[in-house]
Amino acid sequence: MPNMKRTILLLALMAVMLVPVAALAASPGVPLPANAIEVETWKLVEGQWVSQETGNIEALARCWSSNPVLGSCNKASWVVTFTHHASVAQWIEWTLSGSRWDWRIRKPGTYAADCITATLKSNNDVAIDYDGFADLAYLEAGEGVKQTIDTYYSFGATLAEAEANGWVGASALNEEHDVIDDSQALHDGLSTKLWNKIVVENCNSSCEYEDQSTITISLTNLKHWIDPDTGNFKADQIGSQPPTP
Repeated sequence: MPNMKRTILLLALMAVMLVPVAALAASPGVPLPANAIEVETWKLVEGQWVSQETGNIEALARCWSSNPVLGSCNKASWVVTFTHHASVAQWIEWTLSGSRWDWRIRKPGTYAADCITATLKSNNDVAIDYDGFADLAYLEAGEGVKQTIDTYYSFGATLAEAEANGWVGASALNEEHDVIDDSQALHDGLSTKLWNKIVVENCNSSCEYEDQSTITISLTNLKHWIDPDTGNFKADQIGSQPPTP
């Protein structure tokens, strides 16, 4: 499967059932110098400069100044080396048009629907792991005649495209560990429709059937100065504060 098709497939499979987000992977970064002092920064918002305020762990960007230099003598000249460094965190934006499907089935048959649209943006690789995927299972007391409804997933703009791309059995997803690679397309945003197919047989007793599963979406380049639980700056990554006037 070409890389772009594979990327879209992984995005499509993202959309199934329940999707908790976790930023688990850490990457080494350049620590602030010991003598770093935070300075006020501003963000341009609709043509106006808005202060981000020092010490604000929810700020979108912060800046520190360090390593002061001075000179005083009769020499002819000084050469001063400046270092301008930026550490950019990985970000992610995703949307799902839904996280639940509900079928109402009157008669046996093979049925398909494109219930969910998924979008994903990020500025680096995104890892996806699956757990708990299975055929829809019989919920009520007693055993029934057949305990499950065969369940499949695919993607595409139309049902014909979903058929061409092939259907993936639900339980097969649990063995996958997938990565959507960093690309301009991922930065701009990927989007697809997720289709599901169920095969209801005459041996499926009248009952409620259900499967609850999870997908974990993980950033792969989390900076050491980001709190993985909140996405804000870590409270201990504030550096020194400027002296009070």
